[in-house]
Order: sequence, then C-alpha cells, then structure tokens
Amino acid sequence: MNLIYKTYSYFRSVCRRIVREQNYRSMRRKKLRFGEGLVLEGKVDITHAEQIQIGNRVKLGKESVLGAWPSSELTIGDDTYIGRWTIILAYESVQIGNDCLIAPGCHITDVNHGIEYGELIRTQNYTSKPVRIGNDVWVGAGSSILPGVTVGDGAVIGARSVITRDVPPYAIVAGVPAKMIRYRNDPK
Repeated sequence: MNLIYKTYSYFRSVCRRIVREQNYRSMRRKKLRFGEGLVLEGKVDITHAEQIQIGNRVKLGKESVLGAWPSSELTIGDDTYIGRWTIILAYESVQIGNDCLIAPGCHITDVNHGIEYGELIRTQNYTSKPVRIGNDVWVGAGSSILPGVTVGDGAVIGARSVITRDVPPYAIVAGVPAKMIRYRNDPK
C-alpha cells in the first residue's frame, strides 16, 4: 500500500511539473513579460500577454484570468498573490502594487459598456478609467474594484465589497458599495 501511494505521488508531481513547464513555455511564446519566481497554481487564461507585465515572485491562482486590450497596460508588482478564479481586465490601465493579496474570486476592471438611452448597450462604445492599487493591499474574497478607483497603500477591502470610490491609504472598507470602517492604526 505504501509503495503504491509513493508511486502515485511521484507520478502526480511529475505530471504537475510537466504541465507547469508547458504553461511557462506558452506564456513566453505569447510574449508575456514576467520576473523570476513566477508560480502558477494551475491553468491561467491570458489575453494579449504582450501588454501584461508581472513582477518577481508573483503567484497566480488556478483558473485566474488576466485580460488586456492591445493598447492597454496591466502591471502586477513583486511578491503579489492573485487568488483562484480572479479576473483582471485592462482596457486602458490597471496597476497592482507590490506585496498585495488579492483573494479568490475578485474582479478588477477599468472598463464598462456605455449605457446611453435609445441605443443597444452591446453596440455602444466602452468607457474606461485607470485603476491603481497601491502596495501592501489586501482585497477580500469576491470583491469588485470598478473603473477609476485608486486604492491607497496598506488598505484592506472586506470580502464581497464593491469599490466604486477611491480608498485612502491604510483604510479598512467593506460593503456594497464599500464604506469606510476605520483605519488600520485606529484602536478598536
């Protein structure tokens, strides 16, 4: 029994290593720019990889999506973790700082559809405003960060929050839409 488990474990680790290497080669062929120590937890969907820059020691969760339009920029800083099933879309510019924790299931985008009356939404032009996320930011699971938002350094965003306005540095915000709870250095 022990020998069977050891054999199974060995072959499982070999298969994971082969898949990981295939993913890295695929990313290089797509001209993705990434630093040393990139970790892929599983398959990551990347669109217009040439517009994306990933820093050192970044970890991308299984089934996460990084999408960029041809004229956009998507930047992820060093030592940042992007959780599973997170979607990041850049039409113009999305910048994520260093040492950030983006929990699973988040959605970060700088783009929306136009919604003018009298015309089909699907036929209207996109509207876009850059998104900036500072250093040392924690974005709770299932949160959405919408176009035009700047999240300051050291901020904490509660799970399932919708961020429609700028978040000051070291603020803790939560809710739909998110509201200020307190600052990290405030006593409870």
